[in-house]
Amino acid sequence: MVEYKLIKSDTCCDYCYYHSTYGISVYDNNKLIKSVHDISVDKIAVEKLIEKLNKHDLSLCHLSEIIEDYLYDLSID
Repeated sequence: MVEYKLIKSDTCCDYCYYHSTYGISVYDNNKLIKSVHDISVDKIAVEKLIEKLNKHDLSLCHLSEIIEDYLYDLSID
């Protein structure tokens, strides 16, 4: 069974300003099989997305489409 989890990355921008971004790691039988970094700076939003992915047992082959839809929806708000 595939399980989606939150990952955090700390990034240094101009003038050494650090900020955190959040992404999704994908595990199959506790083995890391894929990571998608820097989806959003909004931790809660990414956590909600991950909850939906796990709740609906999303197949890994659809992950990139789901992330693309998620980012598109943010751009039109």
